[in-house]
Amino acid sequence: MTIELLLFILFIGAELFEMLWQKSPTLLGILEKIYGYYKRSPYLLYLMHPSYIFSLYLFFISNFNLWIAAIVAIKSLDIIFKLLLIHKLFVLHSLSVEMKLILSQRLHPFMLSIGLVLYPFLLFQALF
Repeated sequence: MTIELLLFILFIGAELFEMLWQKSPTLLGILEKIYGYYKRSPYLLYLMHPSYIFSLYLFFISNFNLWIAAIVAIKSLDIIFKLLLIHKLFVLHSLSVEMKLILSQRLHPFMLSIGLVLYPFLLFQALF
């Protein structure tokens, strides 16, 4: 087995782990789960995103590959956006009623697994 294939499989496993612990029928439920880890420790929250840490590692060992940079950028924006929503919702309590209604809408099952489609595709482009 080549090292690229092993890295690819490890990344899919890390992405699957993230998908399973964040699984919830609504975005509000996902934010509540993330906030539970954030209350314990912000560092624990980042450790609960192993594919983000792994993609940073891959970015550096691949001599700054642009495909992996896209993964890092999208994952960074995702985490930052969720942290901003958590801060406004649970800390400041300043989220508008309309936004709370949007967050409480049911998610399509594909929305939870979109990371299992997008990120491995980008990583496949980078490694192979």
